[in-house]
Amino acid sequence: LKCWGSNGSGALGLGDTNHRGDGPGEMGDALPAIDLGSKLSALKVAPGANYVCALLDNYKVKCWGVGGTQGALGYGDMQHRGDQPGEMGDALPFVDLGS
Repeated sequence: LKCWGSNGSGALGLGDTNHRGDGPGEMGDALPAIDLGSKLSALKVAPGANYVCALLDNYKVKCWGVGGTQGALGYGDMQHRGDQPGEMGDALPFVDLGS
């Protein structure tokens, strides 16, 4: 999974807030893939205005970007995720959807 565009709060899931795709040489092989966790890949992706959620191949969901005041990421808090190093991959929790 690769994302590009505005990245003010980590919506691209690359551990920073740098925009991608707005300068020469930022796309193609230069665009890093998003780390969703050990041996996980996305089956479906649902982008929002400033966040992204992905249904993974283990049928669990992870979301990143703006936490927002309405709990857009589904983690029960308002924290941004994916805007700092070490927040993605196995460190990014699954959204608790119940049984």
